[in-house]
Amino acid sequence: MDQNQSPQEKMPQGQPVEQKQVLKTQTPETTESKSGGRSNIALIIIIIVMVLLILGIGVYFAFKYASGKLLSAVSPSTTATIVSTSGTTSTKAVLEKLMYPGSEISDQKQEKNAVYVTELTLISKDSVDTIKSYYLNLIEKNKWTITKQGSDPDYDNYYLTFSDGTFTDELDITKYDLDDHTTILHQLSGENLKVDGLYIPSSGTSTSTATSQNTSTPTTSPDDDYVINDSNTRLVSKSELTGLTPWQLKVARNEIYARYGRPFVHEDMKCYFAKKSWYKSSDSFSESMLSSIENKNVATIKAYEEETDSPLASHDSGCNTND
Repeated sequence: MDQNQSPQEKMPQGQPVEQKQVLKTQTPETTESKSGGRSNIALIIIIIVMVLLILGIGVYFAFKYASGKLLSAVSPSTTATIVSTSGTTSTKAVLEKLMYPGSEISDQKQEKNAVYVTELTLISKDSVDTIKSYYLNLIEKNKWTITKQGSDPDYDNYYLTFSDGTFTDELDITKYDLDDHTTILHQLSGENLKVDGLYIPSSGTSTSTATSQNTSTPTTSPDDDYVINDSNTRLVSKSELTGLTPWQLKVARNEIYARYGRPFVHEDMKCYFAKKSWYKSSDSFSESMLSSIENKNVATIKAYEEETDSPLASHDSGCNTND
């Protein structure tokens, strides 16, 4: 072998150079490591972004909920004002309907977030039965729904709960032994009742109410054509009824309706009023024509008829049997 031959030339033919083999083996591993590192970093970034997004949404809704709670707690009047602009009913308007004629207000309070939106206490000289009859007539006339009624055996008492769909009134009528008056308690509730201040009836409320409720003017006639000639303009007391016969009581109650042309079912009333020149039967008659004074007088007379077990209160005695 020639001594001047290079090391490469001395190596056997076809044997690869070791250094080059190592380089070829390391190159794929290095590329794979770099690719895997970039994938892990991208995955971590995606996870971080998702976590931040979820936290952001959670914080937004938590803030919105807390803000709403704080607003309702700090500014209840603002909430009430907003609600009152759509689909609400004035508490004063409801109380105007429920006031008992001739009664006085002894106490009242309003609070939107309480069990009862309004509590109104009235006092009256009338008996429990008279007041009961008045409200039963009022409920029937307005087609309100009674959900509960009864009495407390330990007191001279009557209670009932009724509703028109907008408000619910829990009414309690009680005559306490030591009182010279009857207490009437209204407790109103309803989601859409608007707290609009305490109810203060104006002077002469009963008279103005009577005028506003009448859809026609009742006829007038000589005083002797009536048992009680002014029962349409003033409140009738129980003491005035004590001297009347069962027939007179029935006529006195029905002549209030007859002024407005009510068609009668009982033959005795039909025949009696047909003889009166001022009476004209009308198919357009409605009990809504009666004023609060007239409604109360009907209730007063009816209650006295029940108290005295009047035989003609609900009995038709027929024509020509009475004057």
